[in-house]
Amino acid sequence: YIMCIYFTSYTITSLGYGDIGPVNIVERIVCIIMIVISGISWAVVLGQVCGIIVNLDSDQQTFRTNMDELNSMMSDRVLPGDMRQRLRSFFLSNKTAQRRMRHNRLISCMSPGLQGEVVMSINDRWIGHVSLLRQIQLIAKGPSKNAPAFAAFIVEISLKMTSIVHAQQELFGVPHVLYIVNRGLVSRQQRIIGTGSVWGQDFVP
Repeated sequence: YIMCIYFTSYTITSLGYGDIGPVNIVERIVCIIMIVISGISWAVVLGQVCGIIVNLDSDQQTFRTNMDELNSMMSDRVLPGDMRQRLRSFFLSNKTAQRRMRHNRLISCMSPGLQGEVVMSINDRWIGHVSLLRQIQLIAKGPSKNAPAFAAFIVEISLKMTSIVHAQQELFGVPHVLYIVNRGLVSRQQRIIGTGSVWGQDFVP
């Protein structure tokens, strides 16, 4: 039995040491069938394992593809070195923004109750900086019979918000737009503000 297992294992893995082999026609036919079946089976197993490993982090694979295309474009267009560095830095930051957009799509697939809980937990940091939304959040968390409607309002606002990534030292700002710093630092009115900071809420009642 040990010899059979030994012969089968090195045949199915394509090693083939050659110390054991067929000696007559019947054995040769059996070995040919084993080689064909084991070769196909081993190829399928390796393909499945490689596919699982590749798909373990789909975000990382998408990011690497984008970076490869970016490097190819910069090389073809012969962009200067400082611009290449800024572009790579921007795409590194944009990686997080793209992931958060996919998170929003997942939230939109949840039930209304779960959406409320998840959104309240994720956005609690900045909602408290906007007076109107802070009041609505308090009602949504309270025992009021209208609490589900107010929670749904917060969910809709959160899902409608868009993520925008800005490069370092880039000037931006549009009137009547609510800005929330999700990551990084921003210089505004001679002050440095960081993650969770909000401005533009003055136009919200």
